[in-house]
Parts: sequence; structure tokens; C-alpha cells
Amino acid sequence: MFKIKNILGIFVSLMIHCQIFAQDLQVIEFKTDIYEISYSQLYQQPLIVEYTVICDATAKSYPRHGLGFKRHTDIITSNGDDYSDNVWDKGHMAPANTFSCKESWLKETFLYVNCALQHQNLNRGAWAALEGFERDLAAIYDDVQVHIEVFFSDEWTTNSDPARIPSSFVKSLTWIEDGGKEKTLSFDFPNKNTKGKSFWSFKIE
Repeated sequence: MFKIKNILGIFVSLMIHCQIFAQDLQVIEFKTDIYEISYSQLYQQPLIVEYTVICDATAKSYPRHGLGFKRHTDIITSNGDDYSDNVWDKGHMAPANTFSCKESWLKETFLYVNCALQHQNLNRGAWAALEGFERDLAAIYDDVQVHIEVFFSDEWTTNSDPARIPSSFVKSLTWIEDGGKEKTLSFDFPNKNTKGKSFWSFKIE
């Protein structure tokens, strides 16, 4: 009985800690038909993003020309000023190309709730290459699941409505191989200039 009470006490303490953490960061849960995001309105950045790869490498794609990021009216997010005159891209977390086989899905990726302050050379290099790799996987295996965790530095953007700058992104891909064995690959990307580096160099062993 004593052990059970101890376990229950630890569980309750963890629940309270998580609730306080969520309140401090003003965390909301945002869900569409293609992705789920835990979002910090204090940091104006996503904390956790999850999705299943739908449009594989062989799928038809709708053009993204003319699409720009939009703010959700009920959520405090970053805005265009946070990404202006600096090295930070509007880095898609749930990628546009991964959902470009349906026009409405593609548009859902262009919300500020789905983007992070991501170094331009990471976003356009190793990160983009890994997004291509996950679409290649989805052409072979069904239900490639993606989980992203965002970690933060002590830096904020310098405009009048600042967003906090991530320090790193950990991205995990999970799928079921032939024979029923589950396979997971995880990558830890620093949010800095990674030009010329393969995404494989950031694989977590």
C-alpha cells in the first residue's frame, strides 16, 4: 500500500508540474485534419508537432505559388516581422510538399502556428532533404509517422512583438517494415548554419 501511495504521489506531482509548465508557456493544442501541434503562445513557436506523411514522392503536387503564411485569429503567434532582415526562415514543421497532393491540405501548412524560426541554411538544406527522405519512405511503407520536438535558446527576435528563437529540432520518423518490425530514425538538428551537411550527420545513434 505504501508503494502504491508513493507512485500515486509521484504521478500527481508530475501532472501538477506539467499543468504549471503548460500555463507558464501558454500552451494550446491545435489540431487540423493533417497535423497536431502543441503551441506556446508565450514563445510564439511550436513545441511539439506530429503528422503522418500523406503525399509520398510519387504523388501529384498542387503549386504553392502565391501562398503566404497566415495567422490564426484565436492564437498568439509569430508574424512576418519576426522573420524580416535576419537569417530566420519561416520553417514549415508539417511540410508543404508532404501535403501538396490536396490543395486544402497544402493551404493548412501555411499557418504561423505550423512554422518556426529556423536558420535559412538548415531549412533549405539538411531539413529539406530529410523531408524528401520521409516522402521517399512513404512511397515504400504505409503510415510513416513524424514527431518533432522544438527546444529553445535564451534569444528572442528584436521587434516589438518578439518570438523566442529555437536552439534545436529533434525529428523522429517511425514506420513498420516488411515483416511487422517497427523502425525509428531520429535526428537532432542545431538551429544554425548547417550548409553542406547531410541530414544523416545529425542522426541520433
